[in-house]
Amino acid sequence: MTPPARILERGQALAEYLVALLVLTMLLGIAAAGDDSVVDTLLAAIRSAFDRQSAFISLPL
Repeated sequence: MTPPARILERGQALAEYLVALLVLTMLLGIAAAGDDSVVDTLLAAIRSAFDRQSAFISLPL
């Protein structure tokens, strides 16, 4: 007796999602031709916003 085809296909979607996420992560993490990567740009923007917020909070009333 062979198992139904539905049981054999379990986990296939998970493997496809993992491959898609890996490719997306590589595209976002790798810089193109000397430019900063998207992750570096995002982290710099967050750092700048935090510095500005910190400076604003430090102002005297």
